[in-house]
Amino acid sequence: MKRSGSLKRYWLNYDAFLEAWWEVKKNKSYFFTILAYEQNLVVNLTNLIIKLENGSYHPEKLRSFYVHDPKTRLIEAPVLQDRIVQHALLNVIRPIIEKKFIDHSYACRVNRGTHAASDQLKSYLVNYKNNGYYLKIDIEKFFYSIDHMVLDRQLRQIIKCEETLSLLKLFYKNETGKGLPLGNVTSQILANLSLNPLDHFIKRQLKFHHYIRYMDDMVILCDSKQRLLDALPEIENVVESLSLKMNNKTKISHIHEGIDFVGYKTWYNRRLIRKRSLYRIKRKLTQDANQNRVASFLSHAKRTNSIVYVIKQILSVAPDYRPWIEQWYRKHFKKPSS
Repeated sequence: MKRSGSLKRYWLNYDAFLEAWWEVKKNKSYFFTILAYEQNLVVNLTNLIIKLENGSYHPEKLRSFYVHDPKTRLIEAPVLQDRIVQHALLNVIRPIIEKKFIDHSYACRVNRGTHAASDQLKSYLVNYKNNGYYLKIDIEKFFYSIDHMVLDRQLRQIIKCEETLSLLKLFYKNETGKGLPLGNVTSQILANLSLNPLDHFIKRQLKFHHYIRYMDDMVILCDSKQRLLDALPEIENVVESLSLKMNNKTKISHIHEGIDFVGYKTWYNRRLIRKRSLYRIKRKLTQDANQNRVASFLSHAKRTNSIVYVIKQILSVAPDYRPWIEQWYRKHFKKPSS
């Protein structure tokens, strides 16, 4: 396997950091920290590059906080200058790492995401209608359990530039030797990489054609329940070889029950938003029914059979948005909602 070297010159230059700056600034132009940094942008970026060149750069302590959406997660967010460095680095290593991914790995990739993953699953299900079975695989405490030694080996199979590897490691190393900070942009691509060997095992060794993954949420479709039962211990062995563990959400079920995946319950001929997601929509709108949030929920429901129900939920807590929602509905469905 050919490895990529001499990468430092691509991410350690002013143009690379300027591009990273625009990505960090996107949709945050009026944040105080952004405005303050931008007042001396050339000097700030130049000083940051100098620190990286002379070896005096060290990431600052992450800002920690919890979110509850729907389960509690610890978010560890980097400061502004560290986000810039991460983006500059990521712009170089992302295409190199993504070349190793299978086509149907959908998390945090350009032109992919939850909607594309859900569409792909629905297209797979057309082959089965309401027949056949699926294996749903889920990893226990995925981000918090990723083993650094395993991840380092995977990275070294792809990248041989020591400066790049050393800098990347600064953004995830800790005393436990496990886990990736959920707030770092580098964590997403590294988490995807950590399960890449499992993707290739399922596709190349077990030869399942209808397999899809979104981060640690994986689905295999098959017309034979026994074949899935036989594959399960082999899959578990690969997961354990990566120092990970499958949780109790892992199961084999009949396709006609519908598949819970990336926020939707999906059959070959319909798709619904999960009940707990519907409750969360109403709760969030009760807290703050701003237009961006309303638009986001409508977009999430647009390609589902839950769209009318979602509109009713929105109007029940934010009736002032009726004219705007009716205009949105006419645009997407040709006629106003009732």
